[in-house]
Amino acid sequence: MTAAFPEIVLLRHGETQWNRVARYQGQQDSPLTLTGVGQIRAIAQSLRPRLRDLSLCRVWSSPLPRTRQSVSILCEELGLPYEAVRFDERLMERAYGRWEGLTSAEVGVRYREDKEMEAADRWSFAIPGGGESFAAVAERLRDWLHGLTADRTAIVMAHGGCGRVLRGICTGAEPQAVFAYDDPQSTAILLADGGATPLPAEPGLLARYGCRDAGRRVRI
Repeated sequence: MTAAFPEIVLLRHGETQWNRVARYQGQQDSPLTLTGVGQIRAIAQSLRPRLRDLSLCRVWSSPLPRTRQSVSILCEELGLPYEAVRFDERLMERAYGRWEGLTSAEVGVRYREDKEMEAADRWSFAIPGGGESFAAVAERLRDWLHGLTADRTAIVMAHGGCGRVLRGICTGAEPQAVFAYDDPQSTAILLADGGATPLPAEPGLLARYGCRDAGRRVRI
C-alpha cells in the first residue's frame, strides 16, 4: 500500500543542448534549446484548463539552471508569480558523478567497470566521482514529500531521472517499473490517489511553438 501524498503535477524541464546530443547532465547543466522553450509553453497551456484553481497550487522546482529557466516560462504562461516558486535541492537530478558530460557510449569506453557494477545492482549503484544511487535519490525525495501539505496541489518542475523516482514512490512501483518509464519530454504526470495519469501537451500547441515532436523518451 502506498502512503497518502498530496496531488502532484510533475513536469520535466524542456529539451536542453545536452539532451539533444544525449549527454548525461546530472547536476551539471546546459541551457534549453528553442524546442525546449516551446515544449514548456505547450505543456503549460495544455495544463491550464486542467488545473482547478491556481490559487490552491504551490510551485516547486529543482534549483538547477535548466529547471529555473523552465519554471520561469511555466509561471509566465500560467500567470503565476515566479518569486513564489519554492526551489529545493532535494528535487535536483541524480548526481551522475564522473559520467556527467559524457554520452552513454563514452561511459562504456572509459568506465566499463562502472557499467558492470551498475548491471549488478542498478538501484543501489552509486556512480564514482561524487555520483548518487537511485536509492539515495529516493531517500531525499521521500524527505521532500513528507513536508508537503495536503491542501495544496504541488506543481513540480524536475528532471527525467529524479522525476521517475518520485513517480515510483507515489505509486508504489518497484525499481524495474521505474526504470521502464519513458514518457516524452512534454508530458506532465498527475500523481494522485496512488496512481499516475499522463497529461501530454496538445500536438497543435507543440506544432505552434516549433517542436518537431513530443520530445525525447528517456529510460533511466
